[in-house]
Amino acid sequence: MYNSENFEKTEIYQGQIKELFKEFGTDELYNTWADTFDIFKAGEKQVVVSYHGVESIKVFKKKCKKLIFTCVNLIAGKRLKVKIVKQSVQKVTTKTLSPKAKKNIKALNFFIIGMVFVCVATAIVLVLGNYIGNRNFRETFYTTSSIKVNNSVRVIQLSDLHNASYGKDNSELIKRVKELNPDIILCTGDMVNSATDDAEFAVSLAKKLSEIAPAYYIYGNNEVETVYDVLLNEKDLDEKFGFDSTNRDESALRNLKDPFEEKLEAAGIKVLKNEKDTIKVKNTNVDIFGVLTSNPSSFWSYSGKSFAEYIYEESDNLKITAVHEPFVFEEFDYDSFGDLMVCGHTHGGVIRVPILGPLFTKEGGLFPERSGKFVYGRYSAAGRPLIVSGGLENSNIFRMNNQPELVVIDINKF
Repeated sequence: MYNSENFEKTEIYQGQIKELFKEFGTDELYNTWADTFDIFKAGEKQVVVSYHGVESIKVFKKKCKKLIFTCVNLIAGKRLKVKIVKQSVQKVTTKTLSPKAKKNIKALNFFIIGMVFVCVATAIVLVLGNYIGNRNFRETFYTTSSIKVNNSVRVIQLSDLHNASYGKDNSELIKRVKELNPDIILCTGDMVNSATDDAEFAVSLAKKLSEIAPAYYIYGNNEVETVYDVLLNEKDLDEKFGFDSTNRDESALRNLKDPFEEKLEAAGIKVLKNEKDTIKVKNTNVDIFGVLTSNPSSFWSYSGKSFAEYIYEESDNLKITAVHEPFVFEEFDYDSFGDLMVCGHTHGGVIRVPILGPLFTKEGGLFPERSGKFVYGRYSAAGRPLIVSGGLENSNIFRMNNQPELVVIDINKF
């Protein structure tokens, strides 16, 4: 059984030596010391045993050298010298490990590889599942009340479509909006990726929406970037118009030539740029104000007068404030922003973590709601409801637990 001619094949005979060690030694001896030594080198005259246990090598020699000597010589079939050397645990490699240790490491490697595979597979399933689920939109219903309404008023908000399509030419989206029978339709920005390149997409959508109910369009950052040649903050606007605090005219921005606005309004949708429009919904008068300068630095500078007139004049009218970004509501503690405020921009935080909420926004960082940011759902601003839409964009494969949404808001008297 024990062929001395092959004794140089250290790894083969190491297992046999360990078996004899177990057979001739006690269970306590085997359990304590078997994994602490390996056959490091086997020659014709001498066998070197590598000890890598935590106890002193003197203790190991006293307990085990005689038994190891017996096992080695039985395997070799002749008398050999046995030398025991100390090897630090840090220097032990798979070549010097015992078969049992090698088996454990192999099992651990398989476990780690398996877990990595499971995690990757789970991530792929989640991403693909969300991507497929995001081909359709959900409907989120909100209700609020105001003593200013004499009849129920239904508002539908579309936001952050980013050229997405639900059915050919958005037929499924338009069909559902029509079935929901809104009194007012609000498009709160980023309906396109570029107001220049995607104008026909926006015009087609505007025409279809305006045939359902009075419809309004408020610019988002994507429209602003292509319609205007400057950022709409106070510094850049003042430089463009040559204004300062003594001569600033907020109507100058509204009066800039805007071919995109002309195309939208020709299609039947009203573009609101720091201005209001008043309509009558059955027996209720409704003022709708669209904020163009959503940057807090320019909000009061370039809309302060018109916004104050909207809030405080004809105060019995129902006031609905529409803006693309929620920044002004986060920044200012004003007497009133209206009876209902709606906005978008955040895409609901893209990834929504159960319990913890929105994961990230560019402006708010990780878990932005914890720092007071308005990211998704219903909030209170100046004591009245603020609805932040998660948006209708559906091309982001990392949009998870956050299906695109169509927002429906019913305003009742009580």
